[in-house]
Amino acid sequence: MNVLILTDFSEVSENAGRYALDFLGETPSTISLLNIQDMNLNVESSEKLGTKMLLISEKMHTAIENLKTYSTNPQHKFHLNLSIDNLITAVRRCVEEKKIDLIFIGAASQKVRKHPLLGNHAYEIIQKVKCNILAVPNKVEFINPKRMILPIDYSVLSERKSFQVLRDRNYVKGESLTVLNVNEKENYSLNRKMIQELWESDSEENMDFTSLNKNAFFNTDFLLEIQEKYDIIIILGKNLSISDKLLHSRYGLCSKISNKLPILILHD
Repeated sequence: MNVLILTDFSEVSENAGRYALDFLGETPSTISLLNIQDMNLNVESSEKLGTKMLLISEKMHTAIENLKTYSTNPQHKFHLNLSIDNLITAVRRCVEEKKIDLIFIGAASQKVRKHPLLGNHAYEIIQKVKCNILAVPNKVEFINPKRMILPIDYSVLSERKSFQVLRDRNYVKGESLTVLNVNEKENYSLNRKMIQELWESDSEENMDFTSLNKNAFFNTDFLLEIQEKYDIIIILGKNLSISDKLLHSRYGLCSKISNKLPILILHD
């Protein structure tokens, strides 16, 4: 697996790196560590730039050595990547050149934020980079997820190919999957059958289907509830209404609670 870890050398991004290695476990992986620097080459003196680059280089090597020390898998290979492009350009380029399968990014968990469950950078990447992304809240340690929740708005997502990602057990691994229809007016019996087939479950007990009014889903009380009941939130990349209303304050909830659940965005 080819993995990209974004770092700004903060505690949040360092935690995301450790989470990534625990997530990968025994999977042979090529891991690219990417740091993005905002540099004004026309303004800063060559001496200042040289000093800055030396400091960044030291931090990058320290970060990669910390990951190597933390990893218990000799089949983990590590690469350093430094970019002075803007965030999205840098990430897209790395995804294309390194053929990245999964991006790990730290999700800040401050009590008040512009985006309710994610930091600004994490949300921007989710919206603009078509790659599987796992946003890891600060201080959250990896556990094998047993209880997964997949909120879906069937009014805007009904194509079979949108659910093909559920077949990939590299990402969707757990003992139970709750499919939550957040638009209770939609008839989703066909979608239920489709997901059951794709999930290839031997027991219906491993899947649960429920529906909820949109307003009931996008509120603080329900976010607190799902954090007690589940281990991870899964969102299908094409289901933009979910990510907008759950993660973006312009359309949805300005939460004052700290999120403690990893959020996995899957693209087909």
